[in-house]
Amino acid sequence: MTNDRSLEAAGRYARERLSDKRYGHTLRVAETAERLAEAHGLDRKEARLAALLHDSAREVDPEELLQLAEERGLPVGAFERESPKLLHSPVAAELAREDLGVEDEAVLDAIRAHTTGASGMEPLALAVFLADKIEPARDYPGIEDLRELAGRDLRGAARVSLEGSISHNEERGRSVHPASLEALEWLGNEGSKESGV
Repeated sequence: MTNDRSLEAAGRYARERLSDKRYGHTLRVAETAERLAEAHGLDRKEARLAALLHDSAREVDPEELLQLAEERGLPVGAFERESPKLLHSPVAAELAREDLGVEDEAVLDAIRAHTTGASGMEPLALAVFLADKIEPARDYPGIEDLRELAGRDLRGAARVSLEGSISHNEERGRSVHPASLEALEWLGNEGSKESGV
């Protein structure tokens, strides 16, 4: 159960590990995740906890991220070796468990999935994934429509967000992480069913 003490600890942990700019982003994601949680009947404290911790390993040196991931038996594929920063999500989840005693799998899954998305994301993970993409400082074409959609349909908004990021990468000749493709396929199949989430 997420309580105020765990939120305070997570806030301190993020503050200690992040630059002012990244910490500001983290607070905006936390506020956005709470609003999405409230709109969709999710636990606001769980959403805030996951959001406070989502980028807690984002400023770890790439070589150290690789080492931390390998020491914890996390999957490290070609994408991660080429761009170790992708590991900040799963590493942050493991550090949240180790350093702060976070055991809530929904919270840990939300931290893990916030960068690339993942097939089978639970509503909490969808909310944190979207909060990271639509927090108030984000500004890109279509974001207002995406914000509005996120308030009504988490899965639909996640699908639109992933389609946009995949298209953006492809236009620039960048490969797309397999987890993003799997998430998009899942959202297009299971995720597009009307479920009220």
